[in-house]
Amino acid sequence: CVQHLRRPNPHAMGEAQTEVKQPGPLKSFLAGGAGGVCLVLVGHPLDTIKVRIQTMEVVAGQKPQYSGMIDCARQIVAKEGPTGLYKGMAAPLAGVAPMYALCFLGYGMGKKLFCDDDAFEKLKLTQIGMAGAFSSVF
Repeated sequence: CVQHLRRPNPHAMGEAQTEVKQPGPLKSFLAGGAGGVCLVLVGHPLDTIKVRIQTMEVVAGQKPQYSGMIDCARQIVAKEGPTGLYKGMAAPLAGVAPMYALCFLGYGMGKKLFCDDDAFEKLKLTQIGMAGAFSSVF
């Protein structure tokens, strides 16, 4: 799964090159999927709070159900437990994880197609940009 590239090592005396490991397609795919899962796990509770505040009923002359984000989170946890913040998470998880997995896979393939071995060391932005643009194909 890992490819080895030879790159000059400016810190090594007498040694001209050192090995730098680049992740293979499977590792890129799995890393993207894991990143997508983490994104949903962290972001979904905030999205739940946002939606609850946006959809709360506000009646003129009465105090609103939630006074803000913190109050909304406290009420959800008090009434439904911590899992209440994660209600409805299955659909975003099913969509986001594969999307990020394919995006990472595409970027890895784009790096192989468009980037020289020293593209990141010398900041060859056109090559790096082309690799990023290639990820949108997926």
